[in-house]
Amino acid sequence: MLVRNLDFLSIPKEFSKVEIDIYDNKSIALVYVEHKGYSLVLKNNDEIDSVFLLKTDILPNNVNDHLDREDFINVIKMLLNKIYSIADIKEYEKQHPEHVFLRLMDMLNEGNEVENINEENSQTYKDIEKGFMKLELDIMNNKINALNSSVSEVSNNLDSTVKDIEEKAWGNKIKKTLEQNNWG
Repeated sequence: MLVRNLDFLSIPKEFSKVEIDIYDNKSIALVYVEHKGYSLVLKNNDEIDSVFLLKTDILPNNVNDHLDREDFINVIKMLLNKIYSIADIKEYEKQHPEHVFLRLMDMLNEGNEVENINEENSQTYKDIEKGFMKLELDIMNNKINALNSSVSEVSNNLDSTVKDIEEKAWGNKIKKTLEQNNWG
């Protein structure tokens, strides 16, 4: 019998979402999915432009000195670059990615302007839920593929080793036969 516990796919029934305006009706929303990670949503006139899932264990109240912090900020930087690529504003008027990151995390941590979204009131919730399930399955597939590759490599190395041993054994038998019969 094969049994698989799919608890890893269970998603909280409600997410916490905060959002900040960036420039010209464009905003970045941060959705916290407890025990899974975050989703960064780039919005243009309240329409979703891009959605990124970040599987990490960073907590809103503990963002300093975390290994994933720089990667998180780089995703925000990419979103800001997308917003500012079509904007004609001075460099000093642009928001800094790390400041955006810290402000979003502070909003979540302090409960400022937090919107709770769920399946009934948000299409974003549904998209993120499906995205995290797909992400978990992709991670499992990658692990399975890596394992299969390792098994194949070990098997190939074992076959090669066995052939080398057999060739040496046959070579030694032939050599012995030649020496015994003084044919060598």
